[in-house]
Amino acid sequence: MRPIGYIRSPFKEKKEIPRQNILAAGQKARIELLDEYQEGIEDIQAGSYGIILFYFHQSDGYSLKTVSRKTQEYLGVFSTRSPNRPNGIGMSIVKFTKIEGSSLEFQGVDMLDNTPVLDIKPYDQALNPKD
Repeated sequence: MRPIGYIRSPFKEKKEIPRQNILAAGQKARIELLDEYQEGIEDIQAGSYGIILFYFHQSDGYSLKTVSRKTQEYLGVFSTRSPNRPNGIGMSIVKFTKIEGSSLEFQGVDMLDNTPVLDIKPYDQALNPKD
């Protein structure tokens, strides 16, 4: 995989990042796409939601068991949202606020500045499981 762009975030160090993007709902950042991918965002609208898949480029390796920040229990890594994972792929659902050229501004940032973006997908509440 190759990045399609990079996050421009106010968070420069890992210790600054909120545990989840919902804890930074008002915080804004942007994705600066590489020019060759600009055409791919033409139909994204301000006010819509999207899923950003990104690479935890500053993770410190991983362990298959980790302490959950939510419950303080020792759990398997795949039962947590830890950034320290075998493949280091992160996912956040964000609200797009402005689209200009190859730049997508969004709310709900929980990524470091210069985080590589792997993909952007539309988010549709109706496609979530109902029970």
